Parts: sequence; structure tokens; C-alpha cells
Amino acid sequence: MKRVISLLPRTLTRAGLRLRSAAALALAAAGLMSAPASGAAGPAGSAAPAAAICDSTAALTVIGMDTESGMVLFAVGGPGGGAGSWLVGLDAGAAAAASAGTASDVAPVSAPRARAWPERQTSRFGGSVGPGPVVALQPCGADCLQAVRFEHGEWQPLGEPVTVPSAGTATAAYDATGAPWLVALTAASQEGLVQAFSFRYEGREWKSRGGLAVTAVSQPQAVPAPGQRDGVVTGTGLFSASGPPTTWVVGLPGVPPARRGQLLALPGAGAAYLSSDGVAYLSADSGKTWRRSTWTPWGGGDTTGMWRQGIDYGIDLPFGDHRGELRLVWFDRRSAAAERVVLTRLGPGGVWTELAAAPTDVTTRNGDHLPVSQVLLPRGDSWILLSGCAATATGSGLVLRTFEKNQLSEPRFIPIVVAAKAASESKRAPNPRRSREGLVFVAHDPP
Repeated sequence: MKRVISLLPRTLTRAGLRLRSAAALALAAAGLMSAPASGAAGPAGSAAPAAAICDSTAALTVIGMDTESGMVLFAVGGPGGGAGSWLVGLDAGAAAAASAGTASDVAPVSAPRARAWPERQTSRFGGSVGPGPVVALQPCGADCLQAVRFEHGEWQPLGEPVTVPSAGTATAAYDATGAPWLVALTAASQEGLVQAFSFRYEGREWKSRGGLAVTAVSQPQAVPAPGQRDGVVTGTGLFSASGPPTTWVVGLPGVPPARRGQLLALPGAGAAYLSSDGVAYLSADSGKTWRRSTWTPWGGGDTTGMWRQGIDYGIDLPFGDHRGELRLVWFDRRSAAAERVVLTRLGPGGVWTELAAAPTDVTTRNGDHLPVSQVLLPRGDSWILLSGCAATATGSGLVLRTFEKNQLSEPRFIPIVVAAKAASESKRAPNPRRSREGLVFVAHDPP
């Protein structure tokens, strides 16, 4: 049977994830709107407020990330859960002296901005996560893929079409030198494996870099290879411009098929494996030996003790830039009245650190509840806790928290502005779910 691997990042929403804040918070949208909101280049007035792009019911799907600039590109579903026709780029922004929506006694570190462009074609998939503008793939016939790169608000062809085997899926990627890659995955003869075929963009053309049977493919499906600047890894396979395809790990943890999961390459000879039920395994010798991690943010000891994994808490990988140390997100549901999302990092010597714990139930004045839907790593140790889209009387915006430079922000409303070129071409639609007083975040003290 043909194995098809999902192209989309997993949404990290958990049933019943209604988290309460330990501090009261009320942020008026009128104050937020004055913050830097558009990353579009050009003079003042080069961008227009976006109307009717999305609301709290709209689906936000990550297409890809530029881990050099920190820009995340989303496909946005329409208001009311309808079909969408917009791309939204969230730019983490450069360091700023002030940032709306941040508590006045906390020094903000960035000013996120969001821009929108009309999306005229929806068949693209396999967006890149790496150091360069997002590259995606679109079908161009039987066994044919055309790579396209998102630059200046438009998708531009990248090289000529590539003929690939009949693939269950394919993805674009970058290596550490900034060279784009295309990796196609199709069924292999052995159960649990997929056949990977690789292509690298060199001299304005796609060159084959060979194929290899691999397993334990993660999300993203292909990423820059640690310690191999001209290569990428996908699952157990390493593909590079300077050598033939090879397997970079000696072995994997001995888990049954039902618990097979994702493999990540860490610096040096390090490796991590996250099983499908959220158990983390670590190796310091390229997979020769593995140990199960029993650390938790609330204390050491056996994770099979009094707290039940999968019920009282869960573990997942944030989606995005996995270069460097291992980072995991924990969903702490031990107390129904005080559920949390906990951000953690594995440091040198196998020592875990809790970076931040965030309550995420954001309630708007019009009654919408916006729990964390995705945890993203667009660049290094910069995190985004995305709670979706919200609509106000003056337009749509993204609701999120950020964590960077050891600071966790309060919830922010980032207005979405239509890029100047898009504004001149698009027709403004009525605004969904209007509110005269704008968007207000309401948090509750725990009982």
C-alpha cells in the first residue's frame, strides 16, 4: 500500500485547551493599531488595512518559513470557515524600542508585522523551512513538479520543471549555504520505509543528488543538515552536493510500529527521536545507543508515574527551525483550572531547561476563545504561540504571543495589512464580525 506522508504541519490544538492567566489583561485594539503593522517596503501609505481576510473561524496553514529573516508564510482560510484566497506573511520584525500589546514594565524585543497578498492558485504544497525565501512546489503534469519561490509578494518559477517518480509527497528545502533542494518521497518495498529522491538547485538548474530508502521522516520533511553545509537530512537520510546519499544514524529506538515517530539531527553526534505517542528518546553517539528521557517541567522521575502521558500532559515538536538544540513544547493538563503550554530546550550535557510557561486562553470582547493552535519556531530560539486570526471593526489580525531573548510577551493583536500592489488589485469585502470597540483580550485569574 502506498504510504502518503502529510504535507501540512500538525495543528497543536488540544481538546479542552482553555487556559487561564494569572494576571488580568485588557488590551484595546485602538491602541494596537498604532504599532508598526506592515513590513512592506516603501513610503508611508504604501499599505492598506486588510478587511475581511479572516476571523477566529479561519484556518491558518503554514506554507513555509524563511529561517534567516524569521518570516512565516500562511495560507489563510476565509471568514466563517469559507474558502480563502489570501497569503499572509508574518515577519517577526527587528528589535524595537516599543511594541504595542506588551506590558509597559517589560522591555519588548521585536515588533511583529503581518502583510497579505491575494492567492490566485491553491495547488502549491511542500513549502520550505530554511535560510531563504519560501520555496513551494506545484504540479505541472504527470510526474512533473515546478518549484516556485515567493519573492516581492509573488510566486516566481525557480528553474525548469523537474520530472520525479510518482511520489506520495514532495517538499522543498534549503541547505546551510542557501541552496534550494527538492526531495520527493514515494513508497519503498520494505514496510516502514519510503524512497527519497533528491535534487539540488545549482547553476540555475535542478541536478539530481541521488536516492535512498529512509524512515522516521519528521516535520518539516527536509531540513539543513547539521555539520554538512551543502546537505539536507530527511528522516534517516543525508543528501549532499559533496558526496553520495548516506544514512546518518546507526540505529533507532526499538519501538513497535504503532509508536514509530520522527527523527531529528542535533549538533555533533546528537540525535533525538519523538515517538508518535510523545515519548522523547536521546542519543549522543549517532544512534548507537538511545535513552528514554524521563524529565518533566514539574520535576524529574519516571514519566509513567502519577501523571499519565497523553492524558495529564502531552509532548510535541514545535514546527519550524530545528537547527541547534532540541526544543519541545509540553501541554500541561494536570489541572483543568490552570492548563499551560510549556516551552523547553535541551542544553549541553543533556540538561533540560524550562524556558517559559504560557496560559493561552485569549478571550475577545465579542466572546471568541482563542487557545493556542500552533507553536512555531521561525528562527533560532524565537518562538511564536499562535492563537489564530481575529476580526475587528477596522480589519483582521493575528493573535499571538512571542518568546525571545528570555522574554514571553503578553497576547498581541498584529493587524494584517494588504500589501500596496495587492490593495490596488483586490476588492474590499464587508468586515466579518464587526465590533464597535475593537478587539479586547480578556484573561481571568485562576479560582
